[in-house]
Amino acid sequence: MAANAATVARVDVALSMLQAGHSASATVSHLAGKHGISRRQGQRIVAKAYQVLRDDIEQSGINRREESAQLVHTLHEAMAKALASGHASAVVGCVRELRELLGLGA
Repeated sequence: MAANAATVARVDVALSMLQAGHSASATVSHLAGKHGISRRQGQRIVAKAYQVLRDDIEQSGINRREESAQLVHTLHEAMAKALASGHASAVVGCVRELRELLGLGA
């Protein structure tokens, strides 16, 4: 029972970190370091947190077409700001994300 409560608490931590914009890798590292668990166990917890996010999205009835349009717009804005400030690597990152989102890869 205590193990389940600990897992639920760790999933909540992972969920909060993912929602705050931390990467899956950073979240796994945090869980492993702060909670004394293996990286593999951290990966399983992060996977559970992602499942919670997916379930929330499915249950909320989000319009995927509308959400995709907003993401495309946000990526375009980010690319423009990155170009204006001379951050070529940020532009490349935005282009990769946009390509993935639109399914334009090979």
